[in-house]
Formats: sequence, structure tokens, C-alpha cells
Amino acid sequence: MQLLLAYAFDRDEAAADLPSRIDRMTGHYATIWPEGTRRCGMDVGRLGLHIWDVAPSPWRWPAWQQEPDLAVATLYLPVDHRRVVGGVPAERAAVPLARALADRPRSVLELAAPFVLASLAPGQGRLRLHTDAVGLGRLYQLRFPGGWVWSNRPAAACRFAGIRAEPDRDGWRTFAATGWFQGDRTPFSNVFAVPGGTTIDYDATGSAPVRSRIDALATWAADGGGDALSADRVDEVAEALRGAMLALDPLWSGKVNIGLSGGRDSRLCAAAALTAGLEVQFHTNAAEPGEADVAERLVAVLPGELARRVSHRIDRPKPGGPAQTHGLAMTAPVLPNVLAWHRVQEGLRPESYLPSAAPSRFVPASYLTVSGAAGGIAHGHYYPPDHVEISRLAYPDRLDAFTDRLAGRVVRKSGLSAAARATSTAQLHRTLAAAFTAGLSDAKVLDYFLVSERVRRWGTAADRTGTIIPLLVPEFVRAAFGITPSQRRDNALHRAVTERLIPQWRGEPYYARPPGLVPPVYAPRLGTAPDRDLITAVVADQESWADAHRPAAVAAAWHRLVAGRGGPGDERLMHRVLWRAVFADYLAEVNGEQSADRVLRSPVPPQSAPSRILAGTAARGRRFAARGLRRVARVVDPVPPRSS
Repeated sequence: MQLLLAYAFDRDEAAADLPSRIDRMTGHYATIWPEGTRRCGMDVGRLGLHIWDVAPSPWRWPAWQQEPDLAVATLYLPVDHRRVVGGVPAERAAVPLARALADRPRSVLELAAPFVLASLAPGQGRLRLHTDAVGLGRLYQLRFPGGWVWSNRPAAACRFAGIRAEPDRDGWRTFAATGWFQGDRTPFSNVFAVPGGTTIDYDATGSAPVRSRIDALATWAADGGGDALSADRVDEVAEALRGAMLALDPLWSGKVNIGLSGGRDSRLCAAAALTAGLEVQFHTNAAEPGEADVAERLVAVLPGELARRVSHRIDRPKPGGPAQTHGLAMTAPVLPNVLAWHRVQEGLRPESYLPSAAPSRFVPASYLTVSGAAGGIAHGHYYPPDHVEISRLAYPDRLDAFTDRLAGRVVRKSGLSAAARATSTAQLHRTLAAAFTAGLSDAKVLDYFLVSERVRRWGTAADRTGTIIPLLVPEFVRAAFGITPSQRRDNALHRAVTERLIPQWRGEPYYARPPGLVPPVYAPRLGTAPDRDLITAVVADQESWADAHRPAAVAAAWHRLVAGRGGPGDERLMHRVLWRAVFADYLAEVNGEQSADRVLRSPVPPQSAPSRILAGTAARGRRFAARGLRRVARVVDPVPPRSS
């Protein structure tokens, strides 16, 4: 776990409170820090920069590098830094990279995500923060009475600022609608996500930060003209991906982990890693029937010189266990698991992880993982069947039509409040409008959305240091913007580059989920959960979740699940309701309160007709709630405070 803290007080005298602010912040994490966590940092007048990380680090890139005139903190691993600073060894490259980004901000266009780089120049009294080109690396900003704070953890920002942490209404509305926090919203009120390609510059002689931004996706799209599948372009993309893998060697010693599914993106990443000469550990999730067969076939046809560097592990669900291979035990209570996820991910983990067992403390990364995230930019993932006709419409009718089709794909169709639907759709409209303003004019605005919204805000690729996203190298993104809709449907870019790297994989089919198969994550289980009485109480107490969901629809869905008649849609709706409801208990912890102080603090409102279907279990659930939900924090595997 890495924790970044940068701050700027409005007045010099405010720095006197710095020790208490840092103690308040670190105290919140005391029981879940990894062993060996170390703090490095610098304070200069009313500015400061600190980072907490595990020591010794498994990576050669330093989380903290300090020279007499500049101190630099880095989140994640800027794997392709040599494209900007040349052959500087990774152990000494953080300061040169910070200087390059300050002097030449557009050099961010040469670097793949994720990373966040922050620097403090003591002689100049100047603080700078840089996000990667697409904003995958997490950085959040909070303006509080007396100053500014930036961190990769929203709760840390609130604790340092000394403000009461509150849920963000619009953020949770968009989460209810799409499953992620759209735009710059977060689970926390007044804590905002810093967008990609951003430089924040705070000069101690000024009174506020100056923010500038480069729209990398628009730039790459404009550079993506010509035949993206020509032999030269395919070679260029293949070499860029292979080069990104070769760049791992100066950062890490050991095997590279790749989740080899039956899909397109992981296969392309695997081909790049193998042809770069890396030792690779493949792992395949066999939760869906047939997918592991595709992965095994890929390994079987590898030529000997590549196969010798491969090991392959297949994880299969246990008979009678959860549908997921690493799922929460069927006998385990659900609500404590949700709270545990919030403790380590602060509301940012997608609710689809509800049936996955959460860690009870931060687990530092000890290996390097390659992810195929962002490959969907070459799939036409959100293209509607009538995208050609829409592209012929005049603007702004074209924008409205694409927004309507996109909302039909990503916004929930049931259980959502009208306010949540409107808030989410308005943000979709703003994102697509930004793509049009940037110069895109057809369905490629949906590819822009995919990376700038879903990949950036929904995925888990930025949860930990040591996750590498090779499909965000500029060459791949430029080529993806250059292919036609039919080429997207045919996976033409993926096929061409994969076959260029490993000819033996030519013609190997991609896995396709069988029609009607329910994804294991949404297989109904909540209705038989051991703490279903407490879930009933959560459904009855609408205070925390009713703004974004329709209570009658939630009550009906829960009744069906308890009766054994619920489907995946009911399960998915309840995931989001519980994610939001238990976040209120997590906020009580962030604020140093007892969760029982807010659970069911108001009388349960009279039951409407749809709510009366719960009457058989609601009363019993409420009796358990007072003593049960206040124990949610203690049910999670407790970890004693780390000794000093």
C-alpha cells in the first residue's frame, strides 16, 4: 500500500498543526498498515510532501528520491520512463522525470498509465503534482478551511484536513447508475478526482494552485490517421508493446504475472511479454466453462523457446463453494465483508467484489502483474447498431443520440431513482461533449468515453503498485482510434499485432460466453446469506440509499431473493444498495464515531404496499440490527495494532 500526502496551507502559521494532522491521518490506518511501512517526506514552510510505502520495496523505482534542490514522490511504476529521460537507471530516474514533466508537460504523452508524480522544490517553495495521460493513477484534491490537500486516498485527505467525511450525493447517484463514480466525483463529498494529463502547480508566493491539462486521448486520436493495419503500423504497435515489457526488467526481478483468459486483451499482453523474453506466470480463472480450455490451448501451441519460460495455473471453483474461484465462503456473512472492502478501498472498489473475500488489512504488492485493461478501445465496445446513421446527424442531435444509446448500455434499467438516472446521464453527455469538442465526430466519441470514464474510474488496475497496463502505450491507442468500425468488430488490430508477435496463435479463437450464462459474480446468493436478517434491516432502513434507488423496487428484489425466485438483476441491484448502505458505517469509522450511532437512528417509515412483502422477516431483522450492525466492524477478522 502506498499513501501520498501533499498539502499547501493558506498561511505559514497553520503549519504548527501539522504533527496533529498527520497523527490523525495515520491513526486511521494504524491497524491495517502493512508491516514495514515507512514514511519519507519534506516540509517547507506551508508546503509539504510525504509518502508512506513498504520498505524494503520489491521495485527498483524509488517511491521517494531526494536531491538538494528537489524531492520527488512516485505512486505506481512509470515503466517507460526511458522514453522521456533516456538511459538513467530506474533507481535514480524519479528526479529527472519530474524535471522533464515540469519543463515539457507534453512529455506525459509518451508515458503509459498509471503513475502519479509529485515534487517539492525547497529553495523555490514550489509544489507540483502530475497525473498520467489518462488519469488512471489515483490523485484526489480537497479544499478545506485553511488550505489544500492532495492524496491517493480520499479518507486520508479528510482526516488530514480535519473535516467531517460525508457521502457525495451525486457521486453515489452515478455509482448506483453505472457502478463507478463518474467524472471527478468520489464517494466523499468535496473530494474530487484529478483528471488525466494534469499538472498542479502551487507556488508558495501565490494563494491558490494553478492547474493545466493536456487531453491525451484527443491528441492521440488526432495522430491516429492513415491505415492503422498497414504492415508498418502493426510493426510499430508490436514493438511498442514489446518495448513496454522490456522496460520491466530494470524495475523488477522475477516472473511477471498475467491473467490469461480466453479473451483478446490478455492474449495480446501475453504475446508481448513472451516475445520480450520475460519469465511469465499465467493464471486462468475457470469460473466460466470453456474459458480455461482456450487458455490451455494457447499455452500448448507455444514454440519450445517460449514455452520453457511459462508456468500456468488454473483456478477452478470448489464443489459446493462460491461460484467465484476466490469467492467469499457461502457460510460467511456478507455485510462485514462489504465493510472490509470499504476499509481497504474507501468505497472505490466496484460493488461486483461483494462476493469476493476482502482482505482484513492492506496487502503490499510483492509481484508484478500485467493487465489487459483499456484494450476495449479497439473493440467498439459501446458502438450501437445504428452508429453510422447517428454519425450523419447534425450536431447537437448527434451528441444527444450517442448519449441516449450509451445511457441505454451503461445506466441501470431497474431499481434506479429518477434523480440518479438524470445525474448519470448528464455526466455521460458532458463526457461525450468533451470528445466532440476535442475533434472527434463519430462513434469514436464512445471509445474516448471508454478510456476517460470506465477504464479510468471503474477498473481496479490502479488499486496497487505493480500493475502494468501495456495497452495504454501511445502507439496502441493511436492505432485503435484509426481503425474502422468493421475492423473493431473483427478484432482486427488485436489479431494483427498478436499474430505479428506469436505466429503460432494465428487463427486461435477467442472465448465467447455461452448465451444465457450468468456471470458468477451475480449468481444469486444474498437471499440465503447467514446475515440476511441484517440485510432485511438495511432494506427497511432507507435513509442511506433511497436517494439513488427506488425503495419499492429494492424491496421487491429482496423479497424475490429471500423467496428463492430472484435473478441476477435482483442480486446486482442489492449489491449496489448494500455497498452504499455499509459505506455509511465506514464513514462513521473515518469520523471516529461508533457505527451504531447512525444505524437505524430514525424510526422506520410506515411500510408501503411493496414493502409489506418483507413483513415476515423485517421485524426480526430490525431486532437483530441494533446489536448486529454495530458489530459489523468487529466481525471482520480483527488485526491488532502494529507494534512500533
